[in-house]
Formats: sequence, C-alpha cells, structure tokens
Amino acid sequence: MDESGNIRSSKISPRRLINLCGLIALIVTVLLVASLTWSKDEFKLAGLSRPIEIVRDRHAVPHVYAQTVDDAYFALGFLHAQDRLWQMDLNRRAGSGRLAEIFGSDALEQDRFFRTLGLRRAADANFQQLDSATRASLDAYAKGVNTYLSQDHFLPVEYYLLGAKFEPWNPVDSLVWLKTMAWRLSGNWWEELLNLRIRKRLSPQQFADLFPPYPGDASLVFPDMPGLYERFDGLAGRLLAQHHEEINKSVGSNNWVVDGSRSASGKPLLANDPHMPLTAPSLWYFAHLHAPGLDAIGATLPGVPGIALGRNQQVAWSFTNTGPDTQDIFLEKILSGQPTRYLTVDGSQAFKEIPEIIQVKDAADELLTVRISKHGPLISDVDTDAKTATPDGMVAALSWVGLEADDATIRFMLNAGRAQTAGELKQTARDFHAPQQNIVYADAGGNIGMVAAGRVPLRTASNDIKGRLPVPGWDPKYDWQGFIPFEQLPQRDGSADGRIITANQKITAPDYPYFITSGWALPYRAERIAELLDKSDKHNVASFAAIQADVGNPVAEQLLPYLLKIETSDQTVPAIQLLRVWDKRMSAQAAQPLIFAEWLRQLAAVLYQDKLGDLYELVGDYNPQFLANIFNDRDGGATRWCVAAALSVPPCQQEMQRALSQALINLKQHYGDDMKQWRWGRAHVTVFKHQPFGQAPVIGSLFNVETESPGGMDTINVSGYRYDEASGRYFGEAGPAFRAIYDLAEPDNSVFILGTGQSGSPFSPHYRDMVTAWLQGGAVPMLTSRERILRDAVEHITLSPE
Repeated sequence: MDESGNIRSSKISPRRLINLCGLIALIVTVLLVASLTWSKDEFKLAGLSRPIEIVRDRHAVPHVYAQTVDDAYFALGFLHAQDRLWQMDLNRRAGSGRLAEIFGSDALEQDRFFRTLGLRRAADANFQQLDSATRASLDAYAKGVNTYLSQDHFLPVEYYLLGAKFEPWNPVDSLVWLKTMAWRLSGNWWEELLNLRIRKRLSPQQFADLFPPYPGDASLVFPDMPGLYERFDGLAGRLLAQHHEEINKSVGSNNWVVDGSRSASGKPLLANDPHMPLTAPSLWYFAHLHAPGLDAIGATLPGVPGIALGRNQQVAWSFTNTGPDTQDIFLEKILSGQPTRYLTVDGSQAFKEIPEIIQVKDAADELLTVRISKHGPLISDVDTDAKTATPDGMVAALSWVGLEADDATIRFMLNAGRAQTAGELKQTARDFHAPQQNIVYADAGGNIGMVAAGRVPLRTASNDIKGRLPVPGWDPKYDWQGFIPFEQLPQRDGSADGRIITANQKITAPDYPYFITSGWALPYRAERIAELLDKSDKHNVASFAAIQADVGNPVAEQLLPYLLKIETSDQTVPAIQLLRVWDKRMSAQAAQPLIFAEWLRQLAAVLYQDKLGDLYELVGDYNPQFLANIFNDRDGGATRWCVAAALSVPPCQQEMQRALSQALINLKQHYGDDMKQWRWGRAHVTVFKHQPFGQAPVIGSLFNVETESPGGMDTINVSGYRYDEASGRYFGEAGPAFRAIYDLAEPDNSVFILGTGQSGSPFSPHYRDMVTAWLQGGAVPMLTSRERILRDAVEHITLSPE
C-alpha cells in the first residue's frame, strides 16, 4: 500500500456519505462536547491480572509500562482502539472485502476483488502456522481492543454518520491489515496489463524510449507471442479501468545511516522518512512500550501489535520499499469441454472453488465463487464484465508472494524491538516476508547495515519475460522456483565509506545473479542525499533534519540546460528569465517551481498524449528520464517523438516552445498575469485525506488536513502530487507520512514527526497539531527516559484488574 487509502473514494457516491447531513449538527455538537469532557484516569478491566501504567506526553504519545510483553501489546490494542478505532476498522474491512456492508453497492467492485484475491484467507492460514508465542501476542492485542470497546463511551463520529457498528477485533484482523499494507506496497501486476495494451500503440523502439531502463541497464525487449496477448487486450482494459487509482502512486521512501566516522558523536545516526499516501489520520501512530525484555519506541500501525519502525536503547531500524516484482499474471488454458479443469505441465488439474458471500448494505447478499489455479486466484472472475472480456477457453490467475500460507512477517513486528545488536536485528529480518523492504539499521556498538528482507520469486534463466507481461501458465519455464534465499538477498554489513543510502534506487551490483525488478526508482533522491552527506565531515541530528527537508530539484538540474536553449517569444521571455536565475529549489514562496512543473506536464502531453490516447492517464505526465533521453537524442529517440529540425537546432525545440506557451496560458488562467506573484505553495497543496469523508461536500474540510507546501516529485522532501484540471492545483497526495532520526550515541536525542497528529478524531487538538512542524522540517523528541517522560507528562492512565 486505491494504493493510498482504505477505499477507492471515487467509487463511493457523495450522496451515500452525506445522506445524514440533517443530523450532522446534532452529532457534531454531542460528540465534540463528549470528546472534550469525557476522560478517565483509571480503568478496572476484567481479565487483566496485572496493572498497566500509561503516561501520555504533551504530543499525545503514550508510554506504556507493563509487567509482561503481552500486557504491553494488550495496552497498545487498548490505545489504538481509543485513538484510531475507525481507521483500523476500515482497514480490516478493506482487506477482508467487507466495505459494501457499510457503503453499499458502490463498494462492491473493490470487495469482489479483495474476496477474489483472498487476503483474509491467507491471513487465516498464516495464523494457523504461527508459533504459540506469536499467537498469544496477537490474542493479547485483540483482547486490548475489545476490552476498550466494552467500556462505556462514544464511538468515533464516522460510525454515527454511516450508521455502522463495530464488530469485536479478531487476532486474524491484525494479519489482514498487515497483508493489505503489503499488497499496497507490492508490484507489478497492473504494469503487466498496461504493458500488454501499450505494445499495440507503440513501436518497440518507442516503448523502449517511453519506459527507459535504469541508468546503465539494457533496454527492455519483449518476446513476441503471436495471437496470445491480442486476445487479452479487452480483459486488460477492464482490469486497468477498475484499478486505475492504484497506478502512478508515489510510494517510496528515504533512509540513510552513517557510522561513527561520519558523526559528531562517534556513534551511528540513522534517518528514515517512509513515503506513503497521505491520510488523515496518519497511517502511523507513535508509542513507547516498556516491559521486561522490551523498551522500544517508534511507529506502530493501528490494528497491528508491535513497533514497526523505531528504536530501543541499543538498536534502531528503518524501511524503504525495495520495489520488487513479486506478482505475476499467469494465463491459464481451460480444457475443451471441461470448464472446471485447466492445462498444466503435468496434465490437467481442477480449479479449487471457494464460495464467498458479500453482504451489501440496503441490498441482497451477493454470492461470489472464487476459483483458484496452482498459480493463484483467477482475477478474470472478479465480475461479469471481466468474465465477458476474457477470451473463450482462457482465464487469468494472479501469483503474489504475500498469499503464501507460511508468511511470518508479524514476527518481525513483535520481535524487532527486542534486538540488542545489529546482528540480532538482521536475524529477526528473516521473518520479514512481504513486502520486501530495505531495512537499514544501526546499533550503539557502532555497527551499521542493510538487508533487503522479503520474499522475491526465483525465476528461471529461460524466463524471458521477467514479470513484465502476463505469461502462459502451461509453460514450465515461467513457473517460480521458490524464493531468493535470505543469504543471497542484497545486504551490507558495514560500509567502507561510512554510510548506507537507500531511496528506492537500484541496490544490486551488475553481477548480482538474481532478478528482483526492472522497475527500480531512478536515483535522483539517493544521489542528492549522498551529495548533501558529503558536504559535511561530521553529522548530527540537526544536519540530518536539514537533509530530510531539502527541496533541491535534481530533475531541474538535469533538464533545464536543454529547456533554456529554446528560442523565446514576447510571451515566454519573462518565464525564461525567471528560470535562468532559479536556484532549482522547489520552494513554496517561489514562482519558478510552478513554471517548471507545468512546463514538464505540458511537455508530456505534447510528446505522447496523442500516441497513447486513453492510456495516457495510466502512464502519467511525469517522466523526466524519458525527456532527458529525447532531448539528448539517445539512440535516435528524438526523431520518433519530435518533428525533424535543422542540424544546427537542438532536438525537440518546437515541442518545448509549444509546451511552454501552453503552460503559461494555463498558469495565467489560474494565477493571474503577473508571474512574479505566482507561488508554488499556492498551487501545490498537500492533502491528508480522510476516508471516506474527505470527499464529502461541506464536511470534507473538517476531516481533511490541507496545507501549502514545498517539495516535488524527486526532491528528498518528496511530494507525489496529482494535477487537478478544474482548479489548476497540484495536490500532494503522497509523501513522508512520518520522519524520524535516531541517535545511537544518546537515544533520547532521537526525534520524529507525523504529518498530522496522534488522534483519529477531527475534534481532538491532536488530530492536526503536528502538521506545522512537519511542514517546516521540525520534530518532537522520542523519549524513553522515564524521568524526562514524567516531566513532560500531561495524562496518567492506569489499567487495573477488576
């Protein structure tokens, strides 16, 4: 992890969200008063054998003191339910395919897909194979959630607006949400479908231009399978239409670590800012858990026990998405006259069939029969339209590593906080199965390291498609041969230059023997981080924070030398003059970032919108490496995309001029004629979107959190923005959902910040109280010292046996 939220918001009719508007004033008033006045400092709880102390600081971060680790997880479940109940409930419903129960038929399409995919079935299987200690921790967490719900209190406002009810939390629900997160961060099934369709629109050379390889890698070459892919074009179009909101989401991350040779303290420093779709409340919830054998603080996922990202007194760890290709679509051939059987290398085999009943609000239940081949569930069965679009005698199955029955990723979440050395942390990462993450870590002994932990399919040497197109399921050369062994995953123990950087760039050497992906993120952020690290001999928390906030634009450094060579007109001279003196920073107060961003957007439209037609939106309007290659006429690419020009004229001048003229017309329409009054921050607005009420008329502004902001698509302080044609604004919908810096010399010097706040209630002062600090690159301390915690305490809660 559409990728960003819990539901595909565009599918939900606003009428369904506001049909209770006549009651909103009453509900808001009652709940606002209740949220401000209802509180308790002690809870007498049945089934609890030992007291638990909870201390909240002024940022609403809870510090849990328990006498056993499972009691700490009980308390975390209690706190998650208290602060984020609606969020965790919606997430388990999304992954379980149960949104239609509260949203009605608008959510049926998504429910059908997730029932077909079977995250809930996989989570059930995982739970059965977990060891007893892990199951006990999941049980303790679920018990904490349900114990909170057994108390007298109001439910979150969303339940009243929708007329929904909360069902008791089940330990498997935690695994469903963890698996849903893994799904959203995995790839690349929809790219296979998109590639299948684009091959009909472009020549092989144009395809190679538009989707350039990672710098230094060979261009993609697709084998030809005459007659096969043409038959699946309709199904590919149907599935892409259903899942278009999952495409072009900027989901990446930054992390880097330096050892003592490059820090002022002589001990490691570690920075992390996971880039995720931005939501209100935040995806993350900070907490400190203290129990015998556990003293960890960091980011938790509401709905899941354990510290996902964070530190203890000896070790800190962080994630970025590796971006592996862990999904393949297999085309299965049905036996003639036997619709329940399909062809395999060993003969025929029967589909496994599983009935799924989907309950629909204000409508009859729907029966969905899920069919599963040896490769996975049949995504061509998701609905009648998909079945109709599927060619006779064929179906399409989806394989994904996250559906394996022995997935043990939850064990990493529960045990990472107990590691006392870098080596122990790395060993814990053996349990991290999905999604593959670049886990960068450090310990107080001075050790730093990285392991790209997670399951990646082993594909045969004869597999010439390598996950870029659907493959024949009856051909054994495309079957997975297990997973890359943990010992052979990309990893580093220490670093000769005292630093390790991952920012979704390629992390394998040229001689690495295994295929991980052909879709590495370009190294813009990684190279910029390295550049800034090299500007100082010794780093501290403040210098790391400055790097996290950096908005220098490496794409501008790359492309402006070409763009500024155009022949100007009276209309374009002022813009070119501004760009010539630009510092190439995506600053909120500057006009140049707006001109540059719109120029690139218009260039994409000029160069390939007509060629792609209805696929243009799926490919997207941001492709800087393509532009750089065309402007440089790499492999003669300019002649395939631009009109021919005189030899003395640089390539694509006419297209650059046309795009800039259109960009300025568009900007003047939205922001006035005076360029000097334009500001990137006015146009570029970061939106932390609430699900589902962020899209609702009138009340959306109560639930959403919006702020003008700096940053861009490839700056370190990244913004995955989406252009809105109606308003002319660039809505930042993905970015650093939280930032953290860990100081291994003095752990209490570590800091973090969320994009919004700790609370899930829009009426709480802690719903959006961190947004200003997040915007300005600020942070709050990550304290585990009891003395300092008590000095900063604003609330004490005791959970006592009844």
